[in-house]
Formats: sequence, structure tokens, C-alpha cells
Amino acid sequence: MKNQFKPMNNIVAIIVTLVFAVIFFVLFMLIPEPKDNPSSPSGQSARDARTYPSGMTGEILFDKSCSQCHTLPPLTHRTPEDWRILVLKMNRNMQQSGKNYLTPEEIQPVVDYILSRQKPA
Repeated sequence: MKNQFKPMNNIVAIIVTLVFAVIFFVLFMLIPEPKDNPSSPSGQSARDARTYPSGMTGEILFDKSCSQCHTLPPLTHRTPEDWRILVLKMNRNMQQSGKNYLTPEEIQPVVDYILSRQKPA
């Protein structure tokens, strides 16, 4: 059977590639940005900026209490419940050592902040 298609010359191939690249770029730019985007320019998602009853965000509470001893740990391997339990344990350790600790109302905002920064597994 005889081949019915002739190969394109280089100029036509380049033009076709550029047209498809422009179309792809335009379509890509039309994709809406997610509402809760952890990689937003400010580095904060809408969830981080939420103010809790104490008047502070989860990030501020983390900085106030947790960062007395450490920075934000690698966030790839724990479930939400695991983080809640860990924050409760760490808070108890801070109380026992006389450091600034979280009130019961401040625990969940810190857990929410950690979860908002957690990387997908």
C-alpha cells in the first residue's frame, strides 16, 4: 500500500508547532485559579488568613507558641487527626516547661494552619 501523506517541510512544522503552543498558552491562561491556593503569591491561603475567636490567625498562633522551639516541620506524612494529637502533646509539653502555650480554642487554628501548608503525599 502506498503512503498517502507527504512529510511536512521544516517551516510548516515550525508554524504548526507555534500555533499549537499559542493555543495551549491561551487555554492555560483561561483556567481559573483555585480559591484555596497554598502557593499564592503571598504564601498564604484563604484558610491561613481566617481570624479565629482569639483574634489571631493560625500562622500567628504557630509563631507565638510552636516556633519557640522549632520551625514548621516537614508536612507530608500525617493525617489531620495525627496533627491534632501532636499539637495537643506539644502544647502539654510547653505548659509543663513554662513556655507560652496555646489555649484550648487556639489548638484548632494551629492544626488548620499546619494542614493548609501540608504538601500532598
